Amino acid sequence: MDIKQLPQIIQQFIAASNKPDPEAFVDCFADEAMVVDERQERAGKPAIKKWSEDFHFGANVKLDPITAKEEGEEIIVTFKLSGDYDKTGLPDPLLLDFHFQLHEDMIKRLLIN
Repeated sequence: MDIKQLPQIIQQFIAASNKPDPEAFVDCFADEAMVVDERQERAGKPAIKKWSEDFHFGANVKLDPITAKEEGEEIIVTFKLSGDYDKTGLPDPLLLDFHFQLHEDMIKRLLIN
């Protein structure tokens, strides 16, 4: 899948992340969505908002999409990350896979690994 062919909601997620626009970022998620990051689950928009404030926008994370593919119900986008987080012991560049599951043009589940 070409990066330019990503569903609109994923494109909005990337744009909101990099702008940064925390409100638009959280609005990409369904009300009952779940984010799994560093093996911790955050369920619902309030928990996702807190996670994004603390770990995403708080660390000035920027996402540079490298590749994208569809596997079953998931769209997996590999991002190169940059930001002000602790990089001790992390590879450079840091590449992470974001596994998106969508429902009714919203993100219903996001697994980051």
